[in-house]
Amino acid sequence: MPNALCIQKYSLRCNHLLGLQQEVAGGARESKALSILEFVLIILLCLMVAVIAGASPIYNVMAYGARGDGKTDDTKAFLNAWKAACADPRNPYFVVTGKGGKNYLLSKIIFEGPCSSSLKFLISGGLVAPNRLWTNQIDTWIVFKNIPKITVLGNGLIDGKGSIWWDCLSKNQCRDAPYIMEFMGCDYLRVKNLNLKDSPGKHLVVYKSDYVTLSGLKITSPEDSPNTDGILISDSQHGTISYSTIGVGDDCIAIGPRSYDINVSHITCGPGHGISIGSLGKNGVEDNVEGIHISNSHIFNTLTGIRIKTWQGGAGHAKSISYENINFTSVKAGVIVIDQYYCPELNCPNKTGNVAISEVSYLGLQGSSVSDVAIKLACSSSMPCRGITMSEVSFTPQQANIRLQSYCINAQGSASGHVTPQTPCLKH
Repeated sequence: MPNALCIQKYSLRCNHLLGLQQEVAGGARESKALSILEFVLIILLCLMVAVIAGASPIYNVMAYGARGDGKTDDTKAFLNAWKAACADPRNPYFVVTGKGGKNYLLSKIIFEGPCSSSLKFLISGGLVAPNRLWTNQIDTWIVFKNIPKITVLGNGLIDGKGSIWWDCLSKNQCRDAPYIMEFMGCDYLRVKNLNLKDSPGKHLVVYKSDYVTLSGLKITSPEDSPNTDGILISDSQHGTISYSTIGVGDDCIAIGPRSYDINVSHITCGPGHGISIGSLGKNGVEDNVEGIHISNSHIFNTLTGIRIKTWQGGAGHAKSISYENINFTSVKAGVIVIDQYYCPELNCPNKTGNVAISEVSYLGLQGSSVSDVAIKLACSSSMPCRGITMSEVSFTPQQANIRLQSYCINAQGSASGHVTPQTPCLKH
């Protein structure tokens, strides 16, 4: 598939050479006659560009009035460019150019489909959120809605300007903070190489979207920024998240309710709260999660490492979950955690019933724990965890004077090979 930015570059080059037959080099203008061979090569290049551009037209936001000065609101220009691109049946490119250091100030914006063909959304310039409190409800700054087969990629910085929101939350003057980016109803979605920074709330949310691939992402916010999950995926199936670096103030990756067949691998996570499944079963609802595989990753300087969290009183199940070949460094409050008593407010009433947790395997995990409790399996008496297996799991204390231990209640399963610290409720 051709690169739209290359098409732009060589299109301009063709126009320059054919129109002027001269070059500009080193700040000096020097006239240069073209040889027959050079002229033929240029003609061939221009024909190739014309054919490619004809097959995959380019919709550059600058052509629709975007300024990219970081001060002018470019929302209208983006929507006008989107309307044209979305209606094009020739698999177009929507281009946010970064040439000249462009940064585009956007208000809340919704890119809505369905579109007439698959579409590439290329972000090389920066996107900047308003540096003010612009909503008083749960909301998202940039939304992609009902757009199957869209690809969003690029290395432009997407800045959520979250600090004003974090200050508002800390003073209890705000109840909620918006997300940076959300994909809703976008089956066969591809998101690659984006750089997201300082979301007021969650950074990237995938909702009701199947066959999703997220890769090469860089997501960052301060360690103390509240509820700034890196990636949340829920109500989706057949998803892959890989080769990404995430350091935030909450879960690096959260796998939410009604998620099936989600594969997470080659993630560098830290700081943050680790990689979590849940929370599930809040307010007594039935939540199901199944077929989650997390592997070949490094988690460091996080609150927890890998965690499954469910509320008392919920229903449903979380099963067929595997963790494999993961390294941990300086995890503060449990490297392996199953918490069927999840209660972030610390004042939840006891309830019977819970989301059933079963068929969870831990293989080839190692690293260091700050807390003396490295493994915590806190399962419900009314809904014990079943089929928990551990093999070749080895954790060491961050400080030599700490003796690691495990906490295990109402969990059933087995351990094989080397498991440290020992987990008595698992049969060896």
